[in-house]
Amino acid sequence: MSTKVICVFNKPEIFNKVVKNNENLKNCDIFCYDNTKDNVAITEHYNDFIEKNIGVTSDFWCLFIHQDFGIMEDINLIIRKLSKKHIYGPIGNKTYRGIFFGRKDRHKLWGIKSRFGISFRSIILWGKILQGNNDDNFITIGQKAFFSKTVDAIDCCCVMLHSTIIEKYKLRFDENLNFHMYVEELCYNAKKNYKIKIKVVQMKCFHMGRGSYGGEFIKSAQYLKDKFHIKRVPSTCPN
Repeated sequence: MSTKVICVFNKPEIFNKVVKNNENLKNCDIFCYDNTKDNVAITEHYNDFIEKNIGVTSDFWCLFIHQDFGIMEDINLIIRKLSKKHIYGPIGNKTYRGIFFGRKDRHKLWGIKSRFGISFRSIILWGKILQGNNDDNFITIGQKAFFSKTVDAIDCCCVMLHSTIIEKYKLRFDENLNFHMYVEELCYNAKKNYKIKIKVVQMKCFHMGRGSYGGEFIKSAQYLKDKFHIKRVPSTCPN
């Protein structure tokens, strides 16, 4: 069983350093999409890979990753422990409701505000990773997942799922979403329609980009709210 890494890049120097020449991916097949000339939507590229490479006889893991997402340990040692029935990522969010006593620093990340003490709605990021501010000046975010944690959604920096569930449920990325919220859509759709669990698996990794929350992000979030008739999109990003 092989592992295939799918990555869209527009900064070749970062892609080459973080993904292409990463020793921890040396036993993986890397499929890259060059966006330096035409800014094609990530969802179109990801679906192109699926259409061209996944069929009824496929048997491999897919890693859809950002060009600035770096894996710092042998990915195949992690993947071989995973179930083919779930969708995984290194960091994800989980909403807990009810009376909660917890540390303030667990809930303030990604714009989530809470006071020390009681909260009736708390969002925790599971999965401990190094996060940059569009650079390599990293801080540690997330809570370490000592075992795989079921979450509401995973972050788009890295999505891991097996070819068999892509083929079985005909999973695709929504091409109405160009660069934002496409993984949130995948997670919500997979859970709601196919009862697929979304899980965080702990790994040593870093993500350099912080992302932007401007007009296109707001538009994408509203699209999902309208599509699924929900007030808030389960996401690691504020919306």
